[in-house]
Amino acid sequence: MISESIVRGLVLAASTLLLGACATSPYNGYENAPPGARRVVENGGYSEEATAQIAIVQNPDFNGGKISPEALRKIQEYSISCQGQISAQLAGAGRSALGGAIPYGLAGSGAGLGASLAWGSAASAAKYSTYGAVAYLLPGAVNGLVSGSYALASAKGSCTRDFWDDISRSDPDFKGTHVEVVYAGKSANSRPPALDHSVTVPVPAN
Repeated sequence: MISESIVRGLVLAASTLLLGACATSPYNGYENAPPGARRVVENGGYSEEATAQIAIVQNPDFNGGKISPEALRKIQEYSISCQGQISAQLAGAGRSALGGAIPYGLAGSGAGLGASLAWGSAASAAKYSTYGAVAYLLPGAVNGLVSGSYALASAKGSCTRDFWDDISRSDPDFKGTHVEVVYAGKSANSRPPALDHSVTVPVPAN
């Protein structure tokens, strides 16, 4: 009975992730740029997926307040590289969900001890242990997903910012352009307002 409930809870948690696993969701840390996004970047465009964990801003006192196309391309290339390197080293969605569900489920099983102390019934203790474990399972899985995504977004965004800092002072066109880390979710249209007007942004498919 417990095993079936645990499986159902994890499936529901996974479904929650699949429904929200994009840059606009609380799970943007799991986002990685697909091949199509790489092609957009190579062609000088702006990709939502390539910038899922970062925001790009421009100091208005430099370069006319505009992010140069070359700066945008380099930042996105670094972000894609960081996405791949970090994802290979940190826990993914499945492990994050499981890592949250197990301790929460164990904590919830403590309801059985409470029932035993309150009513002195072994039957009640077993019953409430099962109830508590299952009731805590899904919140634990979701908490694990959110925490794991936050950790991934932090690492991917910080990595991109670090890579950009390595070269940002090497070219006058990069002056005043900065990378900020986005820990959880972005707007539906996350195109930086300071982008040069020559930069193209693909229209999402309906």
